[in-house]
Amino acid sequence: MISVLLMIFTGICNACMDVLRVRWKTSIFRFWKNQNWINPALSWHNKWKNGDQTQREKFFGSSTFFVWLTDFWHFCKFLMLIFITSAIIFYNPMFKWWIDFIILYCAFTITFEIFFSKILISSKNI
Repeated sequence: MISVLLMIFTGICNACMDVLRVRWKTSIFRFWKNQNWINPALSWHNKWKNGDQTQREKFFGSSTFFVWLTDFWHFCKFLMLIFITSAIIFYNPMFKWWIDFIILYCAFTITFEIFFSKILISSKNI
């Protein structure tokens, strides 16, 4: 049962990532205060000293293994991978393996679709 919950969280993280990339203009994220961390058009600069890719990393590992600290998209990806890995670790069979597969798949995809198409989309006009 813990794995089902973790797959729900995985779906939320994946929806956040996809909304940031393909539905930014209609998303709730465009209203957040810290646009330098959440807006993909701006946040990629956070990896580099003075926001300049030709300069060195802003801090040790900021463009590699600590990239998840630099922007919201990578933070969501980091959490998504943690949740998937945890779902594997905590998996405890509930039914036959193929029924569990369908349950886990539905937990992820239904949650993703609800968040991607409804919850993370703003009702305010541009």
